[in-house]
Amino acid sequence: MYRENWLEDVGDICVSTLDGLSAKSKKGLQMTHQDRASKDVCLGFLFLLSVCNSEGFLNETGLKNIKRNVTIH
Repeated sequence: MYRENWLEDVGDICVSTLDGLSAKSKKGLQMTHQDRASKDVCLGFLFLLSVCNSEGFLNETGLKNIKRNVTIH
């Protein structure tokens, strides 16, 4: 899974996880607490990734302007 842009790899995992959860729901299977938590984490990650991309935080210029000891959330 290691690539230069590992955040996109995690995004791909989130998309496939959400696809699996959607298929489970369409089959009428009960969603567990873990399923709901996974859904929330995946949606949150994809949202933050899209915001960071649209604001330019993930390009070289944007990364130079971010303090390394600050968490983006």
